Amino acid sequence: MKHQYVGKTVPRVDAVSKVTGKARFVADFQMPGMLYGKVLRSPVAHARIKRIDTGKAKALPGVKAVITWEDVPRIPYCTAGHPYPDSSRRDTYILDNKVRFMGDAVAAVAAETREIAEDALKLIEVEYEELPVLVSPEEALAEGAVEIHEGTKNICGQHQFAQGDVEAGFAASDYVLEEEFRTPIITHCSLETHVSLTYLDENDRLVVITSTQVPFNLRRIMSQALEMNMKQIRVIKPHVGGGFGGKAEVVQEPLNAVLTLKTGKPVLLEYTREEEMVAGRTRHSTVIKLKTGVTKEGRMLAQSMKIISNTGAYAGHGHAVVYSIGSHFAVHYPVPHFSFEGISVYTNIPVASAMRSYGASQLNFAMESHMDNLARKLNMDPLEFRRLNAIKEGEKDPMGYFVNNSYGLAECLAKGEELSNWKTKRETFAAAGANQKRKKGIGMACYCYETTAYCGAEEMSAAIIRMNEDGTAVLYLGSAEIGQGNDTVMAQIVAEEVGIGLEDIHVIGVDTDVCPYDIGAYASRQLYMCGMAVKKAAVKCREMIVDFAAQLFDTIPANLEVRQGWICDKLSGNRLITVKETVWKAHYNMDRPRTFVAEAYHGAKCNPLSYGAVFAEVEVDTGTGKVDIIKLWSIHDCGKVVNPQLAEGQVHGGVLMGMGFGLSEQLLIDPQTGRTYNNNLLDYKMATMMDIPELEVAFVETSEPSGAYGNKSLGEPPCISVAPAIRNAVLNATGVEFNEAPLTPERVLLKLKKAVNG
Repeated sequence: MKHQYVGKTVPRVDAVSKVTGKARFVADFQMPGMLYGKVLRSPVAHARIKRIDTGKAKALPGVKAVITWEDVPRIPYCTAGHPYPDSSRRDTYILDNKVRFMGDAVAAVAAETREIAEDALKLIEVEYEELPVLVSPEEALAEGAVEIHEGTKNICGQHQFAQGDVEAGFAASDYVLEEEFRTPIITHCSLETHVSLTYLDENDRLVVITSTQVPFNLRRIMSQALEMNMKQIRVIKPHVGGGFGGKAEVVQEPLNAVLTLKTGKPVLLEYTREEEMVAGRTRHSTVIKLKTGVTKEGRMLAQSMKIISNTGAYAGHGHAVVYSIGSHFAVHYPVPHFSFEGISVYTNIPVASAMRSYGASQLNFAMESHMDNLARKLNMDPLEFRRLNAIKEGEKDPMGYFVNNSYGLAECLAKGEELSNWKTKRETFAAAGANQKRKKGIGMACYCYETTAYCGAEEMSAAIIRMNEDGTAVLYLGSAEIGQGNDTVMAQIVAEEVGIGLEDIHVIGVDTDVCPYDIGAYASRQLYMCGMAVKKAAVKCREMIVDFAAQLFDTIPANLEVRQGWICDKLSGNRLITVKETVWKAHYNMDRPRTFVAEAYHGAKCNPLSYGAVFAEVEVDTGTGKVDIIKLWSIHDCGKVVNPQLAEGQVHGGVLMGMGFGLSEQLLIDPQTGRTYNNNLLDYKMATMMDIPELEVAFVETSEPSGAYGNKSLGEPPCISVAPAIRNAVLNATGVEFNEAPLTPERVLLKLKKAVNG
């Protein structure tokens, strides 16, 4: 079927407002009498608060409120922005009498200016009873270790599963390889830090304007933490300056709300960059042990994985990330016998939570590095080794979480092989000799990934379309635009199905008072889930309009169809009346006036797999350890592409994040004190525009039958396989296995020297 808008590149609906500076982010809002919030943060990583004196701070002119744990509701809540029921532990208080990491909130101030608020923080006197600091999971799990949260033994969550007979599978294998992989703590580095503006409206309802991915879940969690019912809370999501999972959580809004409730005034609470990198959220660091048995022909027979995830001081999304890792573990390379053990551990470091790919980046780095190591031991081409063992078309997920109804992995591998000139370069680089100082290599990695949160969480999206009298429309969305182009593709769907122009659609999202419920912007779910809800609503709206037009022309709706903004006679093809004119006549009809408002929801019935591969060509300076990326090829099966330019933009951004994970990014923690060394953008080495190599993006368009237009996930997948592809290219160049990310020059140089010196 030929589409007018779907599958086309169209201008973003928010492009003009953003490039002209008219788009309003939270910090752009100003209100009469607005106060500024600041948070006093703990200078120690683990302690009980013995005494806290706020008298001097309260006496400072311009200070309107100072609050401590004694001033807030004593209600534990789960901060993870998932739908009910909670997916993680309720271990967080708005403020507590115990601090669990260096940077934990101790008290908060609201004052007339930021400067006064900062001065007031310096006047708060706190006496701490320090407790042992546990930075690593090994320390936290040791016998007799002090409990960070009472009654937990420092275990946030754990689970295991198995299928077949793993030990028998290993016994039947010709080769068994057992390895350990480590991934670092990294942070999201969104352009906009966590920020919220809270105020009381004319009815004393609490209004929260916040930079969030999960407006409705945030409202629910705030109602729990503040002991308020939902009708008393209104959440508004304006433009958001990036999320990447870090804003799929309730981080500071309840604390800011208490400041407003205490003062009766609007309060703006905005984290500095340094605060954000400590008190915001991070990606879990992991230790992953993989053991795989293979035949001498390269067929995998058995595999086991054991993972320890460091969740930090509070659960956040906690063990839900390990559940996600476990759900993907046995899918990509199915084996007859497999087992999985996962544990999430509390430590005294900044809180780890959701981050783009939700555990898949950690899993993929370990698994894809392991696959190359296995291929090397077997003297097989690593691409052919994957082809032999990867999931095939029609093959089922052995755990039953995902469906494999649209399969493009084989074509992704073939396209990457062709574009990168894989075989020729493998031979050329190998023949170049071992004595060169700068060594070239080519590597690859591939992935499969979910499209929704189903069946790990409740899945639902909804949309409302209201036609204005002149035939323009308002689309109300509960799914959050956070910079990825959500509002644009949803408007494309309305234009396509209703038969009006893209310029005729105004998108409102998200205001919990007027928009329909949606679980949020995460799990790469929005186009798949909300897109289907929008399509259903748009079809309903079109059918209403056609039904009214049928009355105008004394025919039946089945005889009419909408084509490019016109209602046409199906048999003759003649244009009868425009959609806009039909809507106008309906509103101003003396005999049968009516309006057109359509609402629809969509609940998931399955979770399709997306596929893809990354190929990387690198050059390694063996004298300095520096890895230069010559070119990357990023190939994706995301089903049908609804907006090519937005899709390619997602890939470019994801690749850059994957590069940082693979080569440079790591949040460094003092193992003795728990202090974060590099919570600033000078010392935290994220990839920038200057680091982008030549990048070629390609799409393999399959058609997913459960998607609105054959589409499936793309938001998170582009970042997943970049790091292991680079790592495997370095292996090809140097012959040295690097089983820990990132591959910093120091780490590479030390390992190369060790390999030379034995």
